[in-house]
Amino acid sequence: MGANGAFTDIIMNTDAFIVSDKQIELDMKLVPFDLWAGKVHVLMLGKQKIIKKSVCIKIIKGLDEIEKEYKKGKFSIDPSLGLHLTVEKCLIEKIGEDGYFMHTGRSRNDQVMTEELLYLRERVLEVFSNLLKLLRSLIDSAEEHIMTVMPGYTHMQPAKPTTFGQWCLAYSDMLFQCAETLQYMFDKYNLSPLGSVESYGTSWPIDRSFSAKLLGFSKVWEIPQSAISSRGFAQLAYLGGLKDIAIVISKIASDLLLFNTFEYGYVDFSSKVAQQMGKVTGSSVMPQKKNPDALELLRSISPQVIGLESIVANLLSGLPMGYNRDTREVKEYMELGFEKITQSLNVLMTVIKNVKLNKEKMYKAVTENYSMATDLADNIAQKTGLPYRKVYKEVGETVKNKIKENILLTSLDPAQAILKRKHIGGSNPQVMKKMIKERKKLLSFNHLWVESNRDKIEKAKIMTQKEIWKL
Repeated sequence: MGANGAFTDIIMNTDAFIVSDKQIELDMKLVPFDLWAGKVHVLMLGKQKIIKKSVCIKIIKGLDEIEKEYKKGKFSIDPSLGLHLTVEKCLIEKIGEDGYFMHTGRSRNDQVMTEELLYLRERVLEVFSNLLKLLRSLIDSAEEHIMTVMPGYTHMQPAKPTTFGQWCLAYSDMLFQCAETLQYMFDKYNLSPLGSVESYGTSWPIDRSFSAKLLGFSKVWEIPQSAISSRGFAQLAYLGGLKDIAIVISKIASDLLLFNTFEYGYVDFSSKVAQQMGKVTGSSVMPQKKNPDALELLRSISPQVIGLESIVANLLSGLPMGYNRDTREVKEYMELGFEKITQSLNVLMTVIKNVKLNKEKMYKAVTENYSMATDLADNIAQKTGLPYRKVYKEVGETVKNKIKENILLTSLDPAQAILKRKHIGGSNPQVMKKMIKERKKLLSFNHLWVESNRDKIEKAKIMTQKEIWKL
């Protein structure tokens, strides 16, 4: 008796492990997409005369009732059943045994793949919109600081003078490249797995193109085995795009943390970012401290998202063909990636908008750190016609002696050096203005891309509803 009781406990614990509280929390976000895909599947079954029109109407009305309950917060997932069987159970309770027809020509395997891709599609567009807001802040700041001179660095040593405007534009371009990656991945995985069934298709005369169209997918994910065995691949691809964003965010944070130190003193932050003796950011014992904690946390995002991508890649590696429950775990890491990046983009946008520059100190640093040496050598070589490398050595010796004697290199004005860089990508104001204008156009294009895809999704939902009205 005791052994049997212990065995029952083990079975119950296994169920709770398979349908955990965390998985229920994540699956609750998928409910609207599961119901949409369910309605589309039923519409397809009716169109193909696989089930009767009267049954279609009953099922869709039942799904509508479940959707209303969900919106009112009255729908919950039964842990002993999971999301999909809970929906089926609720449907049968509402309309009777005709509810069983909903699952004709469909498996939970293609069902979960479909709803996840529908959900991912909208989440990616949300992240993309936040990325564009940050890009707008960087471009605006670049435009404001076209001639705000600051030191440039390589190996963390003074290199050549640059501008804060070009610093902003450089990072904006890195983020635009991240945006291109997300766009590519979005288009790559905008495919409909519905109709793949368990992994091997079906003998029912289904119309997969009809289902794909009503769900707003660009086309059908053609080979069933490929579709189902690829669960988690879209998430891995998106995490790769988020990882790239995270790395850029981390680099920006690292720069600003350095520029904010007392020794540099190039930038300061408003009370929205850091507070002296504040409840969160101030030191509890050092009254002078104004800790930029937000930037330190932004810097930490990169290794976290890299880790999430690595976990997902390892989960997927070595899995055999067909559906494997291991892939369920991917949802948790994907959602965490979305949350981390969304928060980081919003926080960094606030930082960029509220950063205060010490222009005088940045300019003074350029005049005192000997970073004008290269421009001096360039100037001499251009005027004399001597080989640059020869001039480089002579200027190098001169600079070495001046450093020893603590004599500043004042031969050139840093602003004049900036003005001379008229090549593509240079810091000359006219070149910068041209690039900023182009980036603004690119920003508008990306906004249109987001709105176009959102519009396609909404039109697909309307198209689904019109098909329902035809019944």
